[in-house]
Amino acid sequence: MPGNAELGAVLRDLRTTRRLTLAAVARQAGCAESLISYVESGRRQLHPWLASALDRIYQTGGVVAALTRSPAPPGARVLVPLSDTLVVDLPEGGAAMPLSRRDLLVSLSVGIGGGHLLSQFDQALGEVALGDDNLSNFEDAYAAFQSFARTMPPQHLIDGMIGKVAVLDALRRRSSGHQRHAYGRMQARYAESLSWLSEESGDLTAATYWIDRASQWGYTANWPEMSAYAIVRRSMVAISFASDGHRAVDIASDVFDTNGASPRIQGLAAKQMAFGYALTGDKDASARALDRAMHLLAKPMREGDAILGQRSVVSEDLFTIFSTTCDIYLGRGQRVVPILEPRLTRLSQSSARTATITRAKLARAYANVGQPHEAAHIAHAALDDIASIGSQSALSELRRALPVLRRWQGLGDVGAVIQRLGATA
Repeated sequence: MPGNAELGAVLRDLRTTRRLTLAAVARQAGCAESLISYVESGRRQLHPWLASALDRIYQTGGVVAALTRSPAPPGARVLVPLSDTLVVDLPEGGAAMPLSRRDLLVSLSVGIGGGHLLSQFDQALGEVALGDDNLSNFEDAYAAFQSFARTMPPQHLIDGMIGKVAVLDALRRRSSGHQRHAYGRMQARYAESLSWLSEESGDLTAATYWIDRASQWGYTANWPEMSAYAIVRRSMVAISFASDGHRAVDIASDVFDTNGASPRIQGLAAKQMAFGYALTGDKDASARALDRAMHLLAKPMREGDAILGQRSVVSEDLFTIFSTTCDIYLGRGQRVVPILEPRLTRLSQSSARTATITRAKLARAYANVGQPHEAAHIAHAALDDIASIGSQSALSELRRALPVLRRWQGLGDVGAVIQRLGATA
């Protein structure tokens, strides 16, 4: 049976980054070398037994196995509707248990547990040992989810991450002191990633839910940077879903009145303000905000900063990425095209998602400089990628280009792009 080419590509990347050959992986997994090759190329389906073996070999914390799971185990007696069922793997090789998604999300939000399934789940986790080894497994799983998110549709990853959050929440409630804070911080990191995946899938309600959870758990874990970064995330959502520059600036400015916001988080907030001002057409305010952002981001990072938001080091290259985005939002493109065009091949090799978002921005840049055929060609490629990996960010960038593209709607290729974008509304 054919497999999943996107999943296979990430598995190949996991293997090669660990400097493992096909033969070495096959030997450890107890299978033929050709099977690993077929799975990586998408020619064979990844079966659960092999997924579990690859999790062990690559130390991915059960993420590979979670991606092979059907909505409920075959033959299982489901006590809630399948649409509301979330199947969660217990740690340390434990069984998979079904949970009510609705009950779980309410419990995570207001701390009130309820329902027979959640009670059974908590009871089963009562035997799981607390400690650094357990947290290390969650760290490995988190890194694996980030790798898969570069290529795979967010809908394929969200349930697996929610399952990890459910386990973390139960373990955090059993722990105390420093250990409780450690579980809380890990839980907040998963929530922040879930907000981003939900945003990329186009689910505004879920994105804001997980932003709120990241802020809540960051606060209770004595991690003010996460709570402050949640404000930055709300500003990002204002741009992604509504293209509302005024609202983005207003939200991001609250970071500077937030206790515990590090220079790095303030820098990311200033970057959002630069984007927001650009969307409103205020080029001078955008330039001032961007200068402020780079000044703040150049300061030494504090503990915990590095895992939030933009992970690139501050450099002229990072400034270029931010400034080109501002230029595009201001309706410019002459300087942007020669900067973004050469990056696409390299970005496609490292992150299909980042490449897709960049391609969407490039399409608008071509439209801004009056090159409609080039804009249409790039936009069609971006729309094809969006259909494959799912990216609200890229789709929003293309939709912002519509007012400019409509100048040439009589051209066949441009008209086709406008029609395709209309179908995504």
